Amino acid sequence: MVLNKSDILLGIDDPQLVEISTLGGELYLRPLSSSEINKVVGIEAEGYGNFEASNLNRKTQATGKMNLKKMNEATAKAQYEAIFLSINNPKSDDNWTMEEIKTLKKDAITELYEKIMDLSGVNTTERDIKNFPED
Repeated sequence: MVLNKSDILLGIDDPQLVEISTLGGELYLRPLSSSEINKVVGIEAEGYGNFEASNLNRKTQATGKMNLKKMNEATAKAQYEAIFLSINNPKSDDNWTMEEIKTLKKDAITELYEKIMDLSGVNTTERDIKNFPED
């Protein structure tokens, strides 16, 4: 089958009915585009802190400072953004605000975020884990 541009771009405009067990039902969610995923990942990365690495005589030394509160806030902000972008779609009868999304229980936020990332093709596979260098 030969694809055309409209077929390809339809992907993000084709919400799927997804079971959300923590909410006890189904919601229409749409996959995120690559630029939306980059935006969400960028928001999350804001909380990572500063890391420095230097290579001295084939030995790498690295130092870093992490602010766990800032990391947690950035992760939550990224999850809210992903949910906001996905849940407000043409098949949804409701228009969610960011404030409404923030009132959901943490387990619902986590499940929604994971389902959206899976739907968007952003997931870690067993192969990825096996191919990750250990040291």
